[in-house]
Amino acid sequence: MNMKNLLLCSLLSSFALVGCIGEPLDGDLEGDDATDTVEAVGEGAEAIIGPGGEEGGGTITRNVNLSCSITYPSIFNVHAEIKNTSVYAVPDYAKITLTVTHYYGSPGPYTSSFNGPLAKGEKKLVPLSHPGALDAYGCTAKATWIVD
Repeated sequence: MNMKNLLLCSLLSSFALVGCIGEPLDGDLEGDDATDTVEAVGEGAEAIIGPGGEEGGGTITRNVNLSCSITYPSIFNVHAEIKNTSVYAVPDYAKITLTVTHYYGSPGPYTSSFNGPLAKGEKKLVPLSHPGALDAYGCTAKATWIVD
């Protein structure tokens, strides 16, 4: 007896005392034929591991957001303080991108990049000497690298 038939019979029997007949409803035969073609996965089956399978062939790009703030160690000395607050240590071949925003919107966001490394919890001071650096009020930083 099919699940649809059981559901229909239990629904009807709750409203009145009606007998159930185990005949398939329209469309039930298609579902039964489909179950015959299902392939069972046994012990000899191979699993795909990561992009590209067991042999590799695929790469993963890891993007990590870093903490960033503007600091003024002295009155005309502006730095971006980048701290690795992620769960990953940034390797030496990673590209760290820094975007600085300014008061009054001028100049537009200043973007620069440099290479790692940056260990977990480590801070790095980046001096800002671009035009308008004294008007800097915020920044964002992220690290990007490829994992084989």
